Amino acid sequence: MALLEFPNPVDWIAGIRDDDQKRALINATMSALYSAQITMLWETGKAAQGHWWSSEGPALMRTATAMYLTLRVLEQKNLIVLTVPTDLMDADNLSKFQTERMTK
Repeated sequence: MALLEFPNPVDWIAGIRDDDQKRALINATMSALYSAQITMLWETGKAAQGHWWSSEGPALMRTATAMYLTLRVLEQKNLIVLTVPTDLMDADNLSKFQTERMTK
């Protein structure tokens, strides 16, 4: 037995017999991971913005916004729930991006 054990989401999913519960657990796990990633990128970029030693701040913030806009399609289909900083969803920030669907 290790001193520190991390939970294994795959074991959680494999242990659940009900398909609806499996789906809910997968959705919640993916939602948490995506929300954390977007928030980390946004907040790291915001903290680095304006410092002479870091030009990556705005790039990290744009990356977080692009991720949010891309994943918002899954959120609208109720597949995930995104929890992101409110300043990321500011109309001025979102107006700098354009989303286009490529079709064959």
